[in-house]
Amino acid sequence: MFDVFLQTLWVWFVSVLNSVFMNYVIPNLQLIVQIVILVIVGYITGIICKTITVKILTMIGFKKITTRSWTDDILKAVGYRGSIVTLIGDLVKWFVYILILGVIIELIGFPGLFNIFSQIAIFVPRFIAAILIIVIGFLIADFFGKVFEEAGRRIFQDDFLSSFTGGLIKYSVAFVSIIISLALIGIDTFSLTVMLAIILTTAVIMLLMGVKDMFPNFTAGIYLKKNIKIGEHIKTGNYSGKVERIEPLAVVIKSGAKTVSIPSSFLIKNPVEKTKQ
Repeated sequence: MFDVFLQTLWVWFVSVLNSVFMNYVIPNLQLIVQIVILVIVGYITGIICKTITVKILTMIGFKKITTRSWTDDILKAVGYRGSIVTLIGDLVKWFVYILILGVIIELIGFPGLFNIFSQIAIFVPRFIAAILIIVIGFLIADFFGKVFEEAGRRIFQDDFLSSFTGGLIKYSVAFVSIIISLALIGIDTFSLTVMLAIILTTAVIMLLMGVKDMFPNFTAGIYLKKNIKIGEHIKTGNYSGKVERIEPLAVVIKSGAKTVSIPSSFLIKNPVEKTKQ
């Protein structure tokens, strides 16, 4: 009984297979061969394009540059195991796959799906460009952040304010690069722009409140540099000694074995007498 069932099932399977082969495979054999060739060629082309892209980016130093930015850390945080260069290579590979898949869909005769894949194919290069903008923006942000942090350290003579200034510039430039990238791929960035404006306004107000007491010393320092020279002996109030150096916010004098830092605003408000030793 079971053998009869198996035999019947086998006969049915062979008849169905023969029907499919005769009615669908043979009439469309040329199309099937074209699709198989396209799949093989597309797969190989995608891998080759990825390899060439990664090698070119590595040769021009892009990989070395991006390792010093935050991009690789961000990729690790979202679960991507490769570097930004590998990600770009993968995107190029999938761009090729999408193009081949679009051609296959057009051959089969689904114009609606072909239009969808055409839009995706247009989107991928924009996405790659957006990633490049973010990477370059992060590198610029990191550079200017360090520059302004060092400038703030020299001007304010305060680690917190210098770090705050550097961080403000760094993250503002990075945020701007993200906004430009999102706009490039067609995402509305109005709310992000408003948010950035609010953050910058708040940060600038906080910075001004933190340095409001430093401005008199800073402006006074500019005036004093024209009137007091290093090596001169001065006397002001209860202080007297040789000028060792002129800082942005103060003048440092040496009086005997002591070194005294006099705020620039104090020197502006009090008479300064130049003495001879």
